[in-house]
Amino acid sequence: MKRLVSFSLTAVLLFLIQVLLAQTVAAVEKKRITKADASGKVFSLSECVSISVETSPQVLYSQADITEKEYSLSSSKKDLYPSLFFKYGYRYAPDAYSPFGVENYYNYIFSIEQPIYRGRSLVTGVELGELDLEFSKADMVRTKNDIVLAVHEAYYNLLKTRKFVEVAKQSLEERKAHLKDSRAFFKAGLIPKNDMLQSEVQLAGAEIELIRAMNLSIMALARLNTLLRRPVETEIQVEDIFKYEPSEISWELAVEQAKKFRPELKQSDISIEQADKNIILTRAPYLPAVSVSANYLKQGDNLLAGEYPLGPSEVKTAYATLEWRFWAWGQSKDKVASAKHTMKKAQENQFELLDNIILQVREAFVDIKESEYNIGVTEKAIEQAEEDYRINQSRFQAQLSTTTDVLDAQTRLTRARINYYNALYNHHISLTRLAWSTGTLIL
Repeated sequence: MKRLVSFSLTAVLLFLIQVLLAQTVAAVEKKRITKADASGKVFSLSECVSISVETSPQVLYSQADITEKEYSLSSSKKDLYPSLFFKYGYRYAPDAYSPFGVENYYNYIFSIEQPIYRGRSLVTGVELGELDLEFSKADMVRTKNDIVLAVHEAYYNLLKTRKFVEVAKQSLEERKAHLKDSRAFFKAGLIPKNDMLQSEVQLAGAEIELIRAMNLSIMALARLNTLLRRPVETEIQVEDIFKYEPSEISWELAVEQAKKFRPELKQSDISIEQADKNIILTRAPYLPAVSVSANYLKQGDNLLAGEYPLGPSEVKTAYATLEWRFWAWGQSKDKVASAKHTMKKAQENQFELLDNIILQVREAFVDIKESEYNIGVTEKAIEQAEEDYRINQSRFQAQLSTTTDVLDAQTRLTRARINYYNALYNHHISLTRLAWSTGTLIL
């Protein structure tokens, strides 16, 4: 009697769990439908990449940075040109005496100055401006590389999680069908109630797995929508990429491409060159500076400086100036030493950066080989699992196997399907990551 009560309570609890899970699944599905994209457009991977690159705040930031560096470079170049000055002055001296014996004194001056030599600081400033511009352009490439990689990963993860949803729904239908058979057999007295309850428990587990798969798909959709600058809950239809082609890239070629095309390595080279230029710039204030200038002075005792009673009203002068700060208590030596160690740091950073890049290439390369192997294995595993499930289901119909055998076969089949889709889409992701790690993703 106690066993019957226990079974009845278990059955009621399982029924309530199934009802709640069914309502949850329906609610998630309803939410997805109400947020569907009205356009019905199916986006390709290339379209998603284009939209993301065009609308990305990081790309817009990089474009603004490049424009800023272009203007800065233009300004640095103009430091090499002569400078023009104008100055107008008035002095009132009621108690003036010689040589300032003019009570109202007016003057204006036109000057032109041309720097000749400033310890190569002017030319070096232009060269640093050019390097800054090249650094920003390389940063733009790096930014686009990262965005394109993120779009590829989000796109393939969305496809993968949607396949998980399909597998979970298929598994749920298979378990519903088995539960239906189990209930019929139980009513006929062919199996014990425990077997039927086991089928109901497995059905509840399948519903939980469906909800989990749907949530994974919702989050994958949200990540892709974020990259496309769309509301995260908006439904989007994407083209499936089900094609598999083994990779033919060699390890040596991948490393060679990474050393040649990774924008981070180019930025590192630029940083080293900038540090070298900064050494020159640090020395410049302590080297002789040569400049030439010419002035035209017009002075007088009226507003237009027309006449000057104490001398000529027009004065023309030319100057050649040499300045040299030859002693500053060893300050120049200290600053140059500091600049040299800055360059040393940039060189050491490049070594570490190259090691990290090679590791990234290696990881992507190994992942590709692993996914290629897994695709072949899981394809065969699906065939074997389908046959295993068919045989156990047939044997169960003939009362030659138990519910446990059928449920275990269903679990193996579901796992084989998930493993296959994991391997397939991870292969696409690994190919993308290899292209990203070698710097060839947007070439």
